Amino acid sequence: MAGRRRMAVFVIFSVIVMAVIAIKSIKDGGFEPQTSLEPNGQPAPIFFTLERGCACQMKVIGNAEAQIAAWEIPDETGVPVQRVDFNYWRGQYEVQRAPALVLLDASGQVVWKQDVDLSDEAPLDLIQAQSQVETLVSDDAK
Repeated sequence: MAGRRRMAVFVIFSVIVMAVIAIKSIKDGGFEPQTSLEPNGQPAPIFFTLERGCACQMKVIGNAEAQIAAWEIPDETGVPVQRVDFNYWRGQYEVQRAPALVLLDASGQVVWKQDVDLSDEAPLDLIQAQSQVETLVSDDAK
């Protein structure tokens, strides 16, 4: 009798855990099909961000968001930054953490990636990213 009771408790506990995991996956878009980002025949800087996380992580994300907002990509490049959710896209581009910045070439291939923070105050290396964008744009113009 005690064995059946333990088994019933274990089954109920397992069902509850699976339900919680399924609900979280649905809310986080875990069951949505992943398609590649379309660079539309031009280089594409992709900024990986998070909507929620621990306080210290969100502080770094906020600082990276401020860097991206202040990043002045020259108009002649015509390359807008795309913001994407880290939890949804990280596997496709092998990004280890957010914030991160990935640069795709015109065919959608990763040509540069920064997913290691420089510092909490300035987590993104936008000087290096700008140099990579300019190189890609000038290569495409040739």
